Amino acid sequence: MMGSLKKLWIGLFLLTATAVVSQRVPVLPQIELPHDYYFRELYLPQLMSGPSAPDWSPDGQQLVYSMAGSLWRQEIASHTAWQLTDGDGYDYQPDWSPDGR
Repeated sequence: MMGSLKKLWIGLFLLTATAVVSQRVPVLPQIELPHDYYFRELYLPQLMSGPSAPDWSPDGQQLVYSMAGSLWRQEIASHTAWQLTDGDGYDYQPDWSPDGR
């Protein structure tokens, strides 16, 4: 008797768990945006603190990148990096202007 009651409870649990999992909706359909264009402009937080979003200088001698919410500039020949921004904001995805500034 005890074994069949235990099997019944396990079966009910599995059926309930399956129903709950099958009702989960993927994240992107839950986001209601007025146009598909905004999906390209939707920036999600960076999940790592290492360098990301690098961009070469127009002369190819320097690299600018974001790391841990700050922007960094690195001269390739010297292997030295300088922190460009430091503040309350979260800076990311840097770009060089055509004149190298």
